[in-house]
Amino acid sequence: RPRAAQSGLRTLRRCAAMGNGNGRLLHLTITYSFIISCGNSFFTNPKHPRAREPQLKFGVTPFKGIQMMMKGPTEATATKKPPAYIFIRIVSSSQERTDASGINGDDALLVKVAPTLDSKRKQSSDPPNISHGQITPIFSLEDHNTLININGNMVDDSSVSPPTLKRLFAFPIENDHSDKSNPSNSSDDCDGGTLMASVYESTLSIKQGEIFNDSSYKVMTLKELFQLIETRSSCSNQIQHHYPNQSSPTNHILHLYRQHQLDSIIPGRRLLHGTSGSNIDDYTLRPKPAVVFFDCDDCLYFDQWTIAGHLTDKIENHCQKEFGLPTGYAYTLYKKHGTALRGLIAEGYLSKDCSVSMDGFLDKVHDLPIHELLSPDVPLRDMVLKIDPSIRIFVFTASVSHHAQRCLEALGIADLVEGIIDVKDCQFETKHSISSFHIAMEKAGIDDPEACVFLDDSVKNIESARKVGWRSVLVGRVGRDCGKAVTSEHAEHEIDRIHHLPEVFPELFLD
Repeated sequence: RPRAAQSGLRTLRRCAAMGNGNGRLLHLTITYSFIISCGNSFFTNPKHPRAREPQLKFGVTPFKGIQMMMKGPTEATATKKPPAYIFIRIVSSSQERTDASGINGDDALLVKVAPTLDSKRKQSSDPPNISHGQITPIFSLEDHNTLININGNMVDDSSVSPPTLKRLFAFPIENDHSDKSNPSNSSDDCDGGTLMASVYESTLSIKQGEIFNDSSYKVMTLKELFQLIETRSSCSNQIQHHYPNQSSPTNHILHLYRQHQLDSIIPGRRLLHGTSGSNIDDYTLRPKPAVVFFDCDDCLYFDQWTIAGHLTDKIENHCQKEFGLPTGYAYTLYKKHGTALRGLIAEGYLSKDCSVSMDGFLDKVHDLPIHELLSPDVPLRDMVLKIDPSIRIFVFTASVSHHAQRCLEALGIADLVEGIIDVKDCQFETKHSISSFHIAMEKAGIDDPEACVFLDDSVKNIESARKVGWRSVLVGRVGRDCGKAVTSEHAEHEIDRIHHLPEVFPELFLD
């Protein structure tokens, strides 16, 4: 009925003009049929006996107005719901996620292979080749439900998710469909053009995974996916996700997923408040480590505090002979000022302006036969060699550089360290002084504190590193002075020996 159709179209245009949209042109297909008006909902009845085959196409705007009229108020509200991204992890039926098998990226993920034009030209009998097609390890809810045979829709984050899905985290993405110039478009899910997208994980056993034997799907490990990213010049052209929202690249979500996997699997990892990745409801990617700062004494090596004892005796003897101080006063200065050197400066026994007296003191107290006290540490060298070569390595010590250099040579890793930052570089301040950490960053040429990784045996130093924004690892969990267990709430990890670093901080290493 042309007249009724024209009247309905005019009404449809007027209602569309009342919507709050982004001004995009949307082509709708309206069938000549009996049009029924019901509040803000319009729908056609193609089965009506007077419905006709021809179709009329016309342009309408805005997008949201049309969306509300065609879907109705209830469905239109649902369209504001943040997107969901789903990883499907393949495990054996007997595997439990209680070990560290996923740390090295060995977890298998189901990926969808979308053949390109070139791959379609290949013989159908040829095996699927990732290099000839685009792949995505991220699935939409619809794809997931189709594969796993789950009925129903995604529930709100505040509700219980379907049993097959486990919510991992939410992260911010740009909302491409928001009208930032129109304040009336703001909602709880959209603030300033930003949406919080949720990432879920679904787990399939091997028996279930065996149904994906066609060329449309492939099982890959996280390691293989990252190798693919690294070997391709343009990640976005090789690995794409087909979820409708294109504002969050797959490689970014994949890095977030791996970061969350490490945070969940590594025993004892602390997600420190205020740092990137500490809030699963606003999960952000931590910057790639750029510099590792190793402490020297009692960190790169542990000798039951033998060298530390020799240094203490040297300082005590020097204070008695050169300054006439009573026995034990050097330790009093240490407890009061943080280091005996700082105490001697504060009480006027040494002057920072007199390089002769300062160098004389530092040279004498560090005059030790280091090569007789330390020996090459082959496992330590092997570990340092496996650190990502793009990550620079420094020694950050409270002693002097020539003492640290002798220690590095004795341990057999001097050639692997780029530089030494010592007490002189820090203007004779204590190592746990905030200014010392800023000087270390300046010497290393690094601006982002969260890209710095710090390893030290001092709880005070670890606390200062946290204040500056460094990521840190406490090395040694027994205190020298008290002989009791020590811990630091400011350390991301705590380990007994430096050799355990790969177990808790795999992000530093190539494998």
